[in-house]
Amino acid sequence: MRIAETKRSPEGMTLIEVLVGMAIFAIGCFTLTQVMLGAMTSEAATRRTVVATSLAHARMSEIAATERFGDIREENFPDEDYGAVAGGAAGYEPYRRTVTIADSTDARGRAIMKTVEVEVEWREGGKRRSVSLRSSIPAADSFDR
Repeated sequence: MRIAETKRSPEGMTLIEVLVGMAIFAIGCFTLTQVMLGAMTSEAATRRTVVATSLAHARMSEIAATERFGDIREENFPDEDYGAVAGGAAGYEPYRRTVTIADSTDARGRAIMKTVEVEVEWREGGKRRSVSLRSSIPAADSFDR
Protein backbone atom coordinates (compact mmCIF):
# COMPACT_ATOMS: atom_id res chain seq x y z
CA MET A 1 0.00 0.00 0.00
CA ARG A 2 1.31 3.33 -0.94
CA ILE A 3 0.74 6.47 1.15
CA ALA A 4 0.18 9.63 -0.76
CA GLU A 5 2.93 12.11 -0.26
CA THR A 6 2.25 15.80 -0.09
CA LYS A 7 4.64 17.88 -2.01
CA ARG A 8 5.76 21.17 -0.62
CA SER A 9 5.95 24.00 -2.94
CA PRO A 10 9.11 26.04 -2.78
CA GLU A 11 7.06 29.23 -2.31
CA GLY A 12 6.25 28.74 1.42
CA MET A 13 3.69 27.29 3.83
CA THR A 14 0.16 26.17 3.19
CA LEU A 15 -2.84 28.15 4.41
CA ILE A 16 -3.58 25.56 7.13
CA GLU A 17 -0.06 25.84 8.52
CA VAL A 18 -0.35 29.62 8.68
CA LEU A 19 -3.72 29.41 10.47
CA VAL A 20 -2.44 26.86 13.01
CA GLY A 21 0.61 29.02 13.66
CA MET A 22 -1.56 32.11 14.17
CA ALA A 23 -3.86 30.20 16.57
CA ILE A 24 -0.90 29.03 18.66
CA PHE A 25 0.51 32.56 18.72
CA ALA A 26 -2.89 34.01 19.77
CA ILE A 27 -3.26 31.49 22.61
CA GLY A 28 0.25 32.31 23.82
CA CYS A 29 -0.46 36.07 23.75
CA PHE A 30 -3.75 35.62 25.61
CA THR A 31 -2.06 33.52 28.31
CA LEU A 32 0.77 36.02 28.70
CA THR A 33 -1.74 38.89 28.98
CA GLN A 34 -3.64 37.07 31.74
CA VAL A 35 -0.45 36.40 33.69
CA MET A 36 0.66 40.04 33.40
CA LEU A 37 -2.78 41.33 34.44
CA GLY A 38 -2.72 39.11 37.53
CA ALA A 39 0.78 40.31 38.44
CA MET A 40 -0.20 43.97 38.06
CA THR A 41 -3.32 43.48 40.20
CA SER A 42 -1.31 41.72 42.89
CA GLU A 43 1.34 44.46 42.87
CA ALA A 44 -1.28 47.20 43.26
CA ALA A 45 -2.93 45.40 46.18
CA THR A 46 0.43 44.90 47.87
CA ARG A 47 1.29 48.58 47.41
CA ARG A 48 -1.99 49.65 49.06
CA THR A 49 -1.38 47.28 51.98
CA VAL A 50 2.15 48.63 52.47
CA VAL A 51 0.88 52.24 52.46
CA ALA A 52 -1.88 51.36 54.96
CA THR A 53 0.61 49.59 57.24
CA SER A 54 2.93 52.59 57.07
CA LEU A 55 0.06 54.94 57.98
CA ALA A 56 -0.92 52.75 60.94
CA HIS A 57 2.69 52.54 62.12
CA ALA A 58 3.12 56.32 61.86
CA ARG A 59 0.05 56.96 64.03
CA MET A 60 1.10 54.28 66.54
CA SER A 61 4.56 55.88 66.81
CA GLU A 62 2.96 59.27 67.35
CA ILE A 63 0.83 57.87 70.17
CA ALA A 64 3.73 55.99 71.78
CA ALA A 65 5.82 59.18 71.71
CA THR A 66 3.27 61.04 73.84
CA GLU A 67 5.12 62.41 76.86
CA ARG A 68 2.37 62.13 79.46
CA PHE A 69 0.60 58.80 79.97
CA GLY A 70 -2.62 60.65 80.80
CA ASP A 71 -2.57 62.37 77.39
CA ILE A 72 -2.98 59.06 75.59
CA ARG A 73 -6.72 59.43 74.97
CA GLU A 74 -8.85 58.96 71.87
CA GLU A 75 -9.85 62.64 71.77
CA ASN A 76 -6.17 63.59 71.38
CA PHE A 77 -5.88 61.31 68.33
CA PRO A 78 -9.10 61.86 66.38
CA ASP A 79 -10.23 59.58 63.59
CA GLU A 80 -9.32 60.70 60.07
CA ASP A 81 -11.90 60.09 57.35
CA TYR A 82 -11.22 59.43 53.67
CA GLY A 83 -9.29 62.34 52.19
CA ALA A 84 -8.18 63.65 55.60
CA VAL A 85 -5.47 61.12 56.54
CA ALA A 86 -2.11 62.77 57.24
CA GLY A 87 -3.68 66.19 56.90
CA GLY A 88 -5.14 65.40 53.48
CA ALA A 89 -1.74 64.65 51.95
CA ALA A 90 -1.72 63.58 48.32
CA GLY A 91 -1.82 59.83 47.81
CA TYR A 92 -3.68 59.10 51.05
CA GLU A 93 -7.20 59.98 49.83
CA PRO A 94 -8.39 56.34 49.61
CA TYR A 95 -7.54 55.63 53.26
CA ARG A 96 -9.40 56.11 56.55
CA ARG A 97 -7.60 55.89 59.92
CA THR A 98 -9.19 55.25 63.33
CA VAL A 99 -7.73 54.99 66.83
CA THR A 100 -9.18 53.04 69.75
CA ILE A 101 -7.66 53.38 73.22
CA ALA A 102 -8.72 51.32 76.23
CA ASP A 103 -7.47 51.64 79.81
CA SER A 104 -6.47 48.72 82.00
CA THR A 105 -6.68 49.50 85.71
CA ASP A 106 -5.30 48.03 88.88
CA ALA A 107 -7.36 47.06 91.94
CA ARG A 108 -7.51 50.69 93.08
CA GLY A 109 -8.87 51.87 89.73
CA ARG A 110 -5.66 53.56 88.57
CA ALA A 111 -4.78 53.25 84.90
CA ILE A 112 -1.71 51.06 84.61
CA MET A 113 -1.78 50.30 80.90
CA LYS A 114 -3.33 51.58 77.69
CA THR A 115 -4.24 49.24 74.86
CA VAL A 116 -4.00 51.15 71.59
CA GLU A 117 -5.36 49.95 68.27
CA VAL A 118 -4.85 51.83 65.02
CA GLU A 119 -6.87 50.67 62.02
CA VAL A 120 -6.40 51.90 58.47
CA GLU A 121 -9.15 51.01 56.03
CA TRP A 122 -9.58 51.34 52.26
CA ARG A 123 -11.82 50.01 49.52
CA GLU A 124 -10.47 47.64 46.91
CA GLY A 125 -12.63 46.21 44.16
CA GLY A 126 -15.80 47.07 46.07
CA LYS A 127 -14.57 45.28 49.19
CA ARG A 128 -13.45 46.80 52.47
CA ARG A 129 -9.83 46.05 53.34
CA SER A 130 -8.01 47.04 56.50
CA VAL A 131 -4.75 46.84 58.41
CA SER A 132 -4.79 46.98 62.19
CA LEU A 133 -1.94 47.42 64.67
CA ARG A 134 -2.39 46.87 68.40
CA SER A 135 0.02 47.73 71.18
CA SER A 136 0.04 48.08 74.96
CA ILE A 137 1.63 51.10 76.58
CA PRO A 138 2.38 50.75 80.32
CA ALA A 139 2.23 53.67 82.72
CA ALA A 140 5.75 54.78 83.62
CA ASP A 141 5.27 53.87 87.26
CA SER A 142 3.25 50.66 86.73
CA PHE A 143 6.28 48.45 87.32
CA ASP A 144 7.28 50.25 90.53
CA ARG A 145 4.15 49.27 92.45
